[in-house]
Amino acid sequence: MTLGRFPRSRHAVHLLLLLMVPAALPVLAGSGARQILASKTSNDQMLLVPAGPFTYGMNEPDARRIVAALREPWADFYRMGSPSKTVTLSAFLIDQFEVTNEQYTAFTRANKRASPQFWRYPQFNGKRQPVVGIGWRDADAFCRWAGKRLPLEEEWEKAARGTDGRVWPWGNQADDTKYNGRTRANYAPIEVGRFPSGNSPYGVSDMAGNVWEMTASVWDADSHVMRGGSFLNTNADVRTMVRWAPRDEIRGSNWLGFRCVMDAKGR
Repeated sequence: MTLGRFPRSRHAVHLLLLLMVPAALPVLAGSGARQILASKTSNDQMLLVPAGPFTYGMNEPDARRIVAALREPWADFYRMGSPSKTVTLSAFLIDQFEVTNEQYTAFTRANKRASPQFWRYPQFNGKRQPVVGIGWRDADAFCRWAGKRLPLEEEWEKAARGTDGRVWPWGNQADDTKYNGRTRANYAPIEVGRFPSGNSPYGVSDMAGNVWEMTASVWDADSHVMRGGSFLNTNADVRTMVRWAPRDEIRGSNWLGFRCVMDAKGR
């Protein structure tokens, strides 16, 4: 069982429990958000992220001050964040919610693909839970089938933090009541959109916690960048600029999901 390039024991313990003992078990926020209908999957809403510059990344001294103020340990993978810089992007549309089991079911049926590896466990197979237990190629294939694509990590970060350089999707104050993280003690992904107060400036849900989200950006020869943190993570991990990678993106994990984007030409 592997978690990522820089494993953390506190996460490994929770993952071991999840894999060994399966447990029983919207509000559209923000100004300027636009909602459209998609074509192939139900409950599929997308929001506009306008063209323009935003603050990407965070300088390490600033990150260290924030983590110290949270009284959380500094993790090695925090060093992999980008220094702060201005990045300009074209307009794009992003899924308001992480791709759900219900949406992924339509994809598997239409394309005769295998089911995700954790669907046999009740804590991972709810219709409105984010799909997990799939690999990067599966996520990429879903987005292409839906007429979309996986986001670049720069696109993901702008959708999460807006243009004011905020630390978390909801602002600059840590608040573990605004996302499905470790302190909620759910130990599994929950239905998407359950934390509207944690939405990003564009109204995008669950950009902190619930599941890490795969992107199209390359981490190294074996993997791609993931963003956002999961139900196993805490305030320091779910900051909008934190970047990491799964060790096994072929099989995926019970804490790894995705959402899609598409170009917004003329918007």
